[in-house]
Amino acid sequence: GLVLRPSDGDIPVKVAFIQCVGSRGVVQNGCENEYCSSVCCMYAIKEAIIAQEHTDGLKSTIFFMDMRAFGKEFDDYYNRARNEYGIKFNRSRVAEINQDPETKNLTLRYIDEKGEIMDEQFDLVVLSVGLNAPQNAEKLSKVFGVELNKYNFCETEIFSPLDTSRAGIYVSGAFSAPKDIPDTVAQASGAAARASGPISAERGKLISAKEYPAEKATKWERPRIGVFVCHCGINIGGVVDVPSVVKYSETLPGVVYAERNLYTCSQDTQERIKEKIEEYNLNRVIVASCTPRTHEPLFQNTVREAGLNPYLFEMTNIRDQCSWVHMHEPEEATAKAKDLVRMVVAKAYLLEPLKRMPLEVNKSALVIGGGLSGLTAALEIADQGFQVHLVECT
Repeated sequence: GLVLRPSDGDIPVKVAFIQCVGSRGVVQNGCENEYCSSVCCMYAIKEAIIAQEHTDGLKSTIFFMDMRAFGKEFDDYYNRARNEYGIKFNRSRVAEINQDPETKNLTLRYIDEKGEIMDEQFDLVVLSVGLNAPQNAEKLSKVFGVELNKYNFCETEIFSPLDTSRAGIYVSGAFSAPKDIPDTVAQASGAAARASGPISAERGKLISAKEYPAEKATKWERPRIGVFVCHCGINIGGVVDVPSVVKYSETLPGVVYAERNLYTCSQDTQERIKEKIEEYNLNRVIVASCTPRTHEPLFQNTVREAGLNPYLFEMTNIRDQCSWVHMHEPEEATAKAKDLVRMVVAKAYLLEPLKRMPLEVNKSALVIGGGLSGLTAALEIADQGFQVHLVECT
């Protein structure tokens, strides 16, 4: 959770981020790209904020050519970094870096926005290197028979960004061009939809249900609750005193086992949860970590694999609702985490096994909005054999 410079392990006070390294310049001997990677600006801002949050007194300066903050609320994030965190933004290209052999500090020479030559010393310099195509891109293109563009990214058409040059093979994410996580996730969903079309006639033919052990009869048992508190690296453990939350959990009614996990969502911890269910005869399981929106199905599946009804699992969010919103108040955040665990233990004490009911599904789709995205979604769903109702909003 600490920022350390590699030369001597000291904690830096002044950090410089240099953008567009190896990008947006004249191509010489194939060592520089003329294109902009588009994602490096926001990555640098995020890293600068995180560095300052976890190192008292650290100050960051970002040297850039143009600030590419074009995504949803990206410009607000840029302004927050500048106004709330005091991160400096210097529109300039650094000409050279020289290291002091004794102090290991680095002196940057650059021309400021007034046109004056400046020499400024920093403890640590971070290079934002432009994104390149994967090294095995050419090999991959030969294996699958898809074409690459002049930068060795996958060739696509501007109005068909998911389609490769070969029918039935689709592309998403950074193999088609430099991309951040939100764009990659959106493209992956689109590629999955495109791939579902050609194979829609086979839907349902090869599906086999996963086999689970018989559910344990727990309805008339006294609650035996296990609490697993996630450290989550600096996300939670950097603010919340996780060991004290675990110790507090052990004192709550019905709790027979509590432990701290570095990453509770990891595969090895999933196996550990199943082992502890068996070892301590747990019939209720609680995970205190991040958001149930993304992780609850994972943990429900884990307890089901251990023979428990999935609805005997509960989750409390001590990241989004605690460590993130109280990052500057560790004592208060720890107290709130204990309260959140106490409340979810009280709820788990009253849980009963539930059964899922099969329901008939009307296999048609409603798409609201007849713009480009709505029309594309409607056409893709219709190509898979479903009836589509497209509603234009006025």
